[in-house]
Amino acid sequence: ATPYVEPSTPTRTGRSEYNSVLLDLRSDSDSELSPSDSGEEEDEDGMEEEQKIKEDKENLKTPRTPSKGLSAALYKTPAKKNKNTPEPLNQPSMVEEYFEAHGSSKVLTSDRTLERLHIPKLDRETLVQLLEGKPSSYSKEIQQLHSKHQKHFSKWMLQLQLGFSVLVYGLGSKKALLEDFRVSYLSQEMHLVVNGFFPSITLKSILNALTCEILEHQGSFRTPSDQIQFISQTFKNSPDLHVYLIIHNIDGPMLRGEKTQSALGQLASLPNLHLVASLDHINAPLVWDQFKQSQFNWLWWECVTFQHYAEETSYENSLLVQQTGALALSSLTHVLRSLTPNARGIFKLLVNFQLENKDNPSYSGLSFHDFYQRCREAFLVNSDLTLRTQLTEFRDHKLIRTRKGADGVEYLIVAVDASTLMDFVENEEGD
Repeated sequence: ATPYVEPSTPTRTGRSEYNSVLLDLRSDSDSELSPSDSGEEEDEDGMEEEQKIKEDKENLKTPRTPSKGLSAALYKTPAKKNKNTPEPLNQPSMVEEYFEAHGSSKVLTSDRTLERLHIPKLDRETLVQLLEGKPSSYSKEIQQLHSKHQKHFSKWMLQLQLGFSVLVYGLGSKKALLEDFRVSYLSQEMHLVVNGFFPSITLKSILNALTCEILEHQGSFRTPSDQIQFISQTFKNSPDLHVYLIIHNIDGPMLRGEKTQSALGQLASLPNLHLVASLDHINAPLVWDQFKQSQFNWLWWECVTFQHYAEETSYENSLLVQQTGALALSSLTHVLRSLTPNARGIFKLLVNFQLENKDNPSYSGLSFHDFYQRCREAFLVNSDLTLRTQLTEFRDHKLIRTRKGADGVEYLIVAVDASTLMDFVENEEGD
């Protein structure tokens, strides 16, 4: 039988050698090792031996290479930085180095602009002809989509009669689709079409069209609220009267305002007025809160058409198109028709004076004092406060500009070229 041999107890010399190996792995700036997990307490001899090893370690100038069996991660652990050690003054921070590397006093831009092409700008008609002359390679598929949406017209009509409002959305112009719906189902009904993409469309023009053209009312109203109240009362007293309102681009730039959307919501909540609208902006639903959503009572229809926004973008400024006065004249006419007779007289007086001085190169505008005197003589205003209120409305519609001369006098000028103003005067005299 094999004799029993008692296992040898590790000596203090062996433990000291183990501590010596661990201490050699540390750098000079490393923190002290934590106590051993075994919980054994070292005696006084062990403490003296460890203290002696520390003193020997401090005298060494070159660190020892770790043994082959030890982990390389321990050996490569960087030394901790002492917080009390001051940083060198000439050492730049990482933020300064970033801006020095990426910053530049000279910004280099390309000089390849449209002016270098030396190509004359096109007029609007020529551009439209060029775009229409190039047929789409997917015209057949686009027509199939259009025919697919036309099959839902009967559902739209039923939903409108049930008290809902139809909202059409999706990629591509929906104007042709809504026009087909109007021709197919609303040609025998009283309806009103509103082009929300038009740059001079206003809430007042929409309300005037409802009261004057649809309801055949000849009077005037003080505020839009009174006008909406009159429309609501008229529909309430005439339950058999049904009016269909079609709005192309209800999210147009001129219809996005809080007051305009609130007024349209009040109209849509009337049981006799049925609303069909389209939207194109991806964030358009953000203009409606929960209350407006309940007023409109939308039913959303996704109608992807992939058709060009030809008419919707025809009023946008383009660098390739030669700007003409047709757009300015149309906007000027529509805005002026929404004003009161006195306001139209005030504006025409300023236009006529500017045309009289169109050949004067030193003409800088009509001073406010002279303009007020002319309006008083024409019995258009009774105080300068009334005139300033009217000028604020002109300024909001971007019809006029004001500037102060060197003497501090305020001068007024119509922000339209002379040829457009002459066409405007001729149209007004013809009407």
